[in-house]
Amino acid sequence: MKKIYVVCASSIATSTILRVKIERYFEEKNIPIKVLQYRVTELSADRLDADVIVATTEIPEDIRAKVPVFNGVPLITGIGQQAVLEEVEKIILEERSDNG
Repeated sequence: MKKIYVVCASSIATSTILRVKIERYFEEKNIPIKVLQYRVTELSADRLDADVIVATTEIPEDIRAKVPVFNGVPLITGIGQQAVLEEVEKIILEERSDNG
């Protein structure tokens, strides 16, 4: 199952909003995913197990070099939300077809 990390500064309210919106979107499309919430300070490039990261805060470059990172602010504001979700979906589906 593909993993999406939702990341914000505190991993409380903002990342919860992201998680719920992403889970609903993929559930409606019948695409199995696992969404995990993190604070940016909890991330480590050495232990990274995500296929995609959606963040409302700056992600360190060493992590950006390993996994696609998307701006999660549109999921909070609603402006550009569909475009972000579609881009994340595209990456998840590419990964699924590449890795089974």
